[in-house]
Amino acid sequence: MDAAPDLMQQGNIDRLAQILARALLSAIADPAWVKDATGRYTAVNSACQQVCDSHLGRTNVEIVGLTDFDLFPAEDAECSRQEERDVMAARGALRSERVVHTAQGEARQFEIHRIALLGEDGQAAGTLGIAHDVTDRVAPAVRLRASERRLATLMHNLPGMAYRRLNDAEWTMEFVSEGCRELTGFAPGDFVGDRVRKWNSIIVPEDLERAWHEIQDQLGKGGRYSSEYRVVRADGALRWVSERGIGVAAGGGAGVVVEGIVTDITETRYYLEEMVHRATHDTLTGVANRPLLIDHLRHGMAYGQRYERMVGTLVVNIDHFKYVNQSLGHDAGDQLLKEIASRLRKALRDHDTVARLGADSFAMVLIDQENLGAASQVMTRLLDAVREPAQLGAEEVVVTCSIGCTLFPLDGDDPETLLRRADTAMRRARNLGGDCFYFYSAESDRKTEERLHLETNLRHAVERGELLLQYQPQMNLRDGALIGMEALVRWKHPELGMVPPGRFIPVAEETDLIVSLGTWILEEACRQTRSLLDQGFAVGHVAVNLSARQFRDRRLIERIGEILARTGLDPARLELEITESLVMRDIDAVVAKLKDLKAFGVQLAIDDFGTGYSSLSYLRRFPIDRIKIDQSFTREVTSSVDGATIARAIIQLGHALDLRVIAEGVETESQLQFLRENGCDEIQGYLYARPLDPEALRDMLCAGGRS
Repeated sequence: MDAAPDLMQQGNIDRLAQILARALLSAIADPAWVKDATGRYTAVNSACQQVCDSHLGRTNVEIVGLTDFDLFPAEDAECSRQEERDVMAARGALRSERVVHTAQGEARQFEIHRIALLGEDGQAAGTLGIAHDVTDRVAPAVRLRASERRLATLMHNLPGMAYRRLNDAEWTMEFVSEGCRELTGFAPGDFVGDRVRKWNSIIVPEDLERAWHEIQDQLGKGGRYSSEYRVVRADGALRWVSERGIGVAAGGGAGVVVEGIVTDITETRYYLEEMVHRATHDTLTGVANRPLLIDHLRHGMAYGQRYERMVGTLVVNIDHFKYVNQSLGHDAGDQLLKEIASRLRKALRDHDTVARLGADSFAMVLIDQENLGAASQVMTRLLDAVREPAQLGAEEVVVTCSIGCTLFPLDGDDPETLLRRADTAMRRARNLGGDCFYFYSAESDRKTEERLHLETNLRHAVERGELLLQYQPQMNLRDGALIGMEALVRWKHPELGMVPPGRFIPVAEETDLIVSLGTWILEEACRQTRSLLDQGFAVGHVAVNLSARQFRDRRLIERIGEILARTGLDPARLELEITESLVMRDIDAVVAKLKDLKAFGVQLAIDDFGTGYSSLSYLRRFPIDRIKIDQSFTREVTSSVDGATIARAIIQLGHALDLRVIAEGVETESQLQFLRENGCDEIQGYLYARPLDPEALRDMLCAGGRS
């Protein structure tokens, strides 16, 4: 937390450096320009632009890429070109005078100073020209010297390496500042053109493609870009750098070039990573510690509660571990613990969590478990992994483990209860002789039968007309206007009554029912929304959740197209919500499918944002319109410093990525006030309206108020 102000200050410095780099020529009051060795303009300032426009009698002439032969009379152009050759040959400076006529015939006398620009190899790479209008003889020498000093000082004091390069896959540099030498250990001239090496040749191969796509994606969205990647210095050292810049037109039809600055962020990055790791991980094994486990379990429960998915909590104890310490020593025991921790990590998915609880015990959080069988399969893999022989010095040791399991929400509704009961189940497994697992719930058989009964009834619920949709309105926080509504499915069973979504959604997820159920929800929501719009109600858009299995359905794109065609709903009125954890699986495939969905014109949102573990470098690749702050964070914005900090950070992140931010689960005026003060765009929750059936929604719209 204490490092945040320093980082924010550094970010401001980086942005200032970028602005200064673009302002180098603009700092010169007189007309100024830079030409390459062939006499082509590579940069001009506004004063030079004005002189050329006045001479040609046109405005905003694209000068970059042209020569004097394109702009001025041939005799004057040839004279200028010869002076440029002379100054480059002498590798010095030259003063001359020239008369330039405006389109109206007015003659202006200019004193022109040309300076050779030398590369690191000492050869002239071009010229810098400054023209002072001496027609009125107003202190020309003073103004010229001041401009030159500003230019030199700005370039010298830039924090990092300023550059201008082609937007090509080789990252071909046209200009590199002296800061390159300190940053990379290479001379600036090494990277210019095709002299010695290309900039991409020093980027770590694992980072190169990612950084390239990040920059191209951002250039395509607005011109400015930033990326972080590693480079290999001349001495072989790896350094983390931050590249920030902007795309500019090259002129003469040459496309886009990029200009920016590269700074070294190695120490800052390593320091933060080390501090976070030390605070959240076990020093011996490198796995998570108990506080991080509790945090991951809490977020997993929030996800499970939202989507009616089970979350497994495991406690693993190494059977008879004390005998390893007693017979082989504590060093061997530590080595065994590190080996077992590594095996446990490899046996789980990337988004599951392994933590060390005590001397010989570990705990795991299994997110998004489909059923009891899935948890059993995971525990079987863990037993097999631990049972493999371990080589401790000259000794080969075989150990086993005992595993206890609880499942949220069946066995508890808070992390400590789930861990405590998982530990109780682990002790039961150990009492049975070890090398086995045990579920805490003694009623699992009865609940399995109940789920089968629900599945049978759920298969007929659609055809019997037992399913219905309710809609929770979403409002614009700025003016209170209705901007949309989220569609929520309900099941009214003739015998069981209103079946909670938490009971039947997991059943649908475990079977193929979720695809057909999701298709019905999507079509019914589109149909009812179109009906409300036809009746003149301004309901905005309708948001529909896509389950993981729906998203993986190969016919998803086809189904959505058919539904939009049948219902006649404008695609822009449909918002598809996907979870943060879903988009972090198989990134390339997810991005491709999201782009296909976006091609329909629908809106895309990431639901429950903050409960997963997104990489920001990937988040920029997703073609989304909105992120939803998970209700677990909304609930804590006025009662927890951490909750408020996280919610505020999500809002700032969303706006930085040009996304709308909506907070769900808003229930109190104090929560509303916090969100309004921190710039949240939209809200939904009981404070504004509970989920309503279509008739109640019409009544609310007619009344023009809350419900």
